[in-house]
Amino acid sequence: MKKITTVPFLFLLAGATPVIAQKIVCINSAEVIQKMSEFITAEKQLKTFTEIHDAEFQKIVNQFQKKSQQYEKEAPSKKADENKKRSKELLVLRKRAEEYQKTATEDLTKKQNELLNPIYKKVEDTIIKVIDKDKSITRVDDCSPGKGILINKGPDITEDVKKELGIK
Repeated sequence: MKKITTVPFLFLLAGATPVIAQKIVCINSAEVIQKMSEFITAEKQLKTFTEIHDAEFQKIVNQFQKKSQQYEKEAPSKKADENKKRSKELLVLRKRAEEYQKTATEDLTKKQNELLNPIYKKVEDTIIKVIDKDKSITRVDDCSPGKGILINKGPDITEDVKKELGIK
């Protein structure tokens, strides 16, 4: 009679890892970010930055409008050469306004990145801390309004992330 051995079966058990339920969770990152003190400070700095650029742009526009109105009134009494010279001057002012607007937009984008990227990184790192505590989480969907996730049946970790960040 052959002896039945259980050694292969034991090896199978030893090599098997337990199956952990995988879950997809969601977070409202907009809610988290908007409650962070760093975001509130960044928002104020961006508002001030924008106001400065808007005021400078408005000065250029006002200068253009003032000269344009003045030249329009005086045009009939001026020679063709003078009117041509004034048209060029207005064109230069218009170009200056367009260039300033482009530069201001680029500066604002750069400032936004400078101020907001560290905040996004902090939120991302905190999300990683939260999901490291629960090894069954395999994916985090952003359920903020406008992000495209309409329904997520998984748990919402927004409060866990806010707690980890120390915000209410």
